[in-house]
Amino acid sequence: MNGIGKGVSVGEEHARTGLCRHISYTGIPAITRVAGIIAIITVPIAPPRFVTPQTPPPQDLGARSADFLSPVDPPSSRLGLTDIYIPLNILSAVRTWSIELLIAGNWNILRGMQVGWAGEVGLRPVGSDRRELSLCLGEDGKLGAIGLLFRWKMHLFKLFVGLFALLWTAHATDNGLQKIVEWDGYSLMINGKREFIYSAEFHYQRMPVPEIWLDILQKLKANGFNTVSLYFFWSYHSASRDVYDFETSGKNVQRLLDYCKEAGLYVIARSGPYINAETNGGGFALWGSDGSMGSLRTSDETYHQAWLPWVAKMGKIIADNEITKGGPVILNQLENELQETSHVATASAVVYMEQLKAAFLDAGVTVPSSHNEKGQRSMSWSTDYEDVGGSVNVYGLDSYPGGTSCTNINSGYNVVRNYYQWFSNYSYTQPSYVPEFEGGWFSPWGGTFYDDCLAEHSPEFADIYYKNNVGQRITMQSLYMTWGGTNWGHSAAPVVYTSYDYSAPLRETRQQWDKLYQTKLLGLFTRVSKDLLKTYMVGNGTGWSVSTDAIWTWQLANPDTKAGFYVVQHAATNSRNNETFSIDLTTTKGNVTVPNVSLTGRQSKLIVTDYTFGKHALLYSTAEVLTYGVFDVDVLVFYLREGDIGHFAFKGMPAHLTYKVYGKSKFSSATTDGTTAYTYTQGPGTSVVKFSDGTIVYLLELWTAWQFWAPSTSKNPTVEADKQVFVIGPYLARSAYVQHGDVFVSGDSNSTTTLEVYAGSSVRNIVWNGKRLPTTKTAWGSVTAKIAGTEHRHISLPEFKNWRSADSLPEINPDYDDSKWVVCDKQTTLSPVAPTTLPVLFASDYGFYAGAKVYRGYFDGTSATFVNLTTSGGFAFGFNAWLNGKLIGGHGGDPAQSTLISQLSFANATLRATNNVLVVLVDYHGHDETSTAKGVENPRGILGASLSTGPFKTWKIQGNAGGPANIDPVRGPMNEGGLYAERLGWHLPGFDVSKWSRSEGPTTGLSKSGVQFYATAFRLAIDADLDAPLGIEFSAPAGTVARLMFWINGYQFGKAVFHIGPQLRFPVPPGIINNRGENTLTISLWAQTDEGARVSEVKLINYGLYQTDFEFNADWKYLQPKYVGGREKYA
Repeated sequence: MNGIGKGVSVGEEHARTGLCRHISYTGIPAITRVAGIIAIITVPIAPPRFVTPQTPPPQDLGARSADFLSPVDPPSSRLGLTDIYIPLNILSAVRTWSIELLIAGNWNILRGMQVGWAGEVGLRPVGSDRRELSLCLGEDGKLGAIGLLFRWKMHLFKLFVGLFALLWTAHATDNGLQKIVEWDGYSLMINGKREFIYSAEFHYQRMPVPEIWLDILQKLKANGFNTVSLYFFWSYHSASRDVYDFETSGKNVQRLLDYCKEAGLYVIARSGPYINAETNGGGFALWGSDGSMGSLRTSDETYHQAWLPWVAKMGKIIADNEITKGGPVILNQLENELQETSHVATASAVVYMEQLKAAFLDAGVTVPSSHNEKGQRSMSWSTDYEDVGGSVNVYGLDSYPGGTSCTNINSGYNVVRNYYQWFSNYSYTQPSYVPEFEGGWFSPWGGTFYDDCLAEHSPEFADIYYKNNVGQRITMQSLYMTWGGTNWGHSAAPVVYTSYDYSAPLRETRQQWDKLYQTKLLGLFTRVSKDLLKTYMVGNGTGWSVSTDAIWTWQLANPDTKAGFYVVQHAATNSRNNETFSIDLTTTKGNVTVPNVSLTGRQSKLIVTDYTFGKHALLYSTAEVLTYGVFDVDVLVFYLREGDIGHFAFKGMPAHLTYKVYGKSKFSSATTDGTTAYTYTQGPGTSVVKFSDGTIVYLLELWTAWQFWAPSTSKNPTVEADKQVFVIGPYLARSAYVQHGDVFVSGDSNSTTTLEVYAGSSVRNIVWNGKRLPTTKTAWGSVTAKIAGTEHRHISLPEFKNWRSADSLPEINPDYDDSKWVVCDKQTTLSPVAPTTLPVLFASDYGFYAGAKVYRGYFDGTSATFVNLTTSGGFAFGFNAWLNGKLIGGHGGDPAQSTLISQLSFANATLRATNNVLVVLVDYHGHDETSTAKGVENPRGILGASLSTGPFKTWKIQGNAGGPANIDPVRGPMNEGGLYAERLGWHLPGFDVSKWSRSEGPTTGLSKSGVQFYATAFRLAIDADLDAPLGIEFSAPAGTVARLMFWINGYQFGKAVFHIGPQLRFPVPPGIINNRGENTLTISLWAQTDEGARVSEVKLINYGLYQTDFEFNADWKYLQPKYVGGREKYA
């Protein structure tokens, strides 16, 4: 067949004997022939739209499954090596060119498929004015030859795969607003260069000290990340309607973005308006908790007008800081995990997304938009799937696949193996992007504390899961969380407690640990491995390219450079078995079988072929590449576990190359057919091989690799191989640069060690944290010096003493003066939740959002025998009630209940003829996210109250001082609640407690129910060159039923519920605590029974010591405003 033109039959023979589905469209035909494969290539006038059934994707499509497998129309059985399944929607992937392939084979998978096109469907006479492609099924239901019978051969199959991958992903796309950030089906491109986006989720709101943001950002950059993903918290910046604060203290967003740029990190902006994040109300401004926002996350106009000012103001900040204007922002996410359940243009969610797109555009945002699909639950907002409106430029899929358990370390570790199919079906013209991939997991009230959740601590998690993503062509990955932080004040959603450590790679205390180090290894690799950014799937499955079915392999190849990437993992990734196997590698010099590849327990490896580093290239390597640098010579870095065997060979290197080995690794070579293969057994620590052409290869044992750093000498988030310095040994290397023969390294150390730096042959001296060190030159050109650790450094932590104490619940006195309290007199509410009694007692209806609330209800007479109360405060909240000063009951809280229905008897109380007073203290654990029906609009406080004899005559309420007025803007709208001590400012530094009673502190405690407040002061004098993460730890006698909060220098930085748990240890960062100076500690202790309560111990703790040149001892006065008086009116 030499050509096909108008009026020529396609698949004519089989059209006579079988069933043909004809696809008709208008286009300009062109014909091409590649290696015997015939294709019709058309330029469609109107792109086709396909409607595909929403069939759940298979988890495993079988051994050796071929490329382009679709989760929409899965094969009924495993495919053979030369079978290719091309879902029809992929055929329209390239917007400029649409390719329809005429191929042959025996495919059962097309049986009964209905083909839809934007034009006509069905049998049509050949030779009409419209161009046609016939899919012909034989009498046996199998696909027959179309146009030309062709039997596949493996080498042609691979050629076809490469050709097709190139065609459907080859064209860069932009959003029509700018061209700095572009994309295609392979990767994101920034300033014309492909980028692997290795992103860290970081929540500034959970660290209210701006200066410490930079410490965290520097650590993220040092550990291989080039991007941070930032939620912006509407709740934090808007204490009341039409009031916004983007400048005060920890709310200074511009300062945050400046720090990101200074640290050399791109930014993915995620400003909602809804964000989730296990934060109070999912990030919605709490003033909307009264129901005034309308129907949340819909196109409702009331809701539209509520969020529009937020997006206008936040959008302008994003626009001013996007990369098009020299800033760090490269993507702007709309909303958060909003499911597109109806692909109809008029659907409320679609209209809502269009409203958001318009609002950000009006604010000046021009960088590409993105969204994060909520797991594989729906198909939302992709231009490649039923785009009826609302779609974003770059689709993303969130995934938390770990399945680990804090109490069973053997659970989980079953990786997901259908990401590739998912993205191929739903976002094939875009890079595969995971906006949230599991960096850890949150712990609920009553759960296991993060320090004790060993399953999530493991570096093996990072090794297996993150490489599994790379094996499925994911080139944009953001880890949620990478640093979690603290739910200080009342910023937590009910599903979490104070700590948001999240078992993240970087601890809440800002400490690095093994999980972060392992994460770093992949980050340093991906940032220099440019060939990884344009690959197609060659194949995958159990036994693929390896000698055992116990191993699963992902094989990728770059169609341009022919570089190959193999990710090997256990077929069952939860396996702890040790496996040794051979692997068949495809290289430009032919296939190579390499023995002695090993996986030890829960492990994965990333093997390369035809891998370029500098002016050189590897033909293959089974030792894992950590990174490479271009100095005056090329320096390549491998890593393996001690005892593992690595094989590698160079490409294009002279056969007579000689070398010298330094270190304890056993190293040998053998030359066959002009190629020299090198084999080594990894020894402890560092080994170095120096080749006669100058090339240097570092062989690092895994633990040593964790202590390897490659700080960039540029602020550019894109780190080029010639803009690095290699550093081995310290706890952290923050930055480095070379000047006049000296290499200046800034970093942290916790143990005395040898510091090794490779920065080129001209470097003679090391300057560590500003101090010039005695330096030695090595035989391979690096320089070394000893740096001191902190083993012999000590800090003095004082015991807490000289306590003062006062009653913080005088309101239970029947004669307490509540004349200035807010009267609950509303008979209607905007809340979607109906009150059970009137008047409305919902706290938000009276302007009290965060923190505990105190109610006083009045009634006359002595005949009432009980009260029915419905209270709400979020999971694990509790309440108590006192009648005329006598405790009549309450509830200690339940981690599974956010609303409590109680009937409290008056049997033990004394009633008066008039003005009986029922005092109810209701705790608060945050407003709901929308994962709970009604979300932030679920009311808090008392939902209903009635006596056995009828209603109360009057109700009054008191909450945080000033309600929505935000009278302490530095600490913000969620720092305080409605306890008497909080309202009067007792928690603030500078409040005069000299007239309070002297006390032994909370270790004495209360002898009956109530709330007692304690205050003390202490001084610290930590050396200025030390980072000494501190915290407060509590303990209480068994059986204690009590709630505790504490404040450091006015910041509520911890809440303990002793009878529910789990948290009793609370990190407190510099800036909240003064490492060198005076500090105020205040504590509220709420005894929930008349047995009273006390703590056994309260003490200051230190998590570690690190010598550093980072400033942790600034003047923090601007963050710690003192008590200024005038709060008596809130009593």
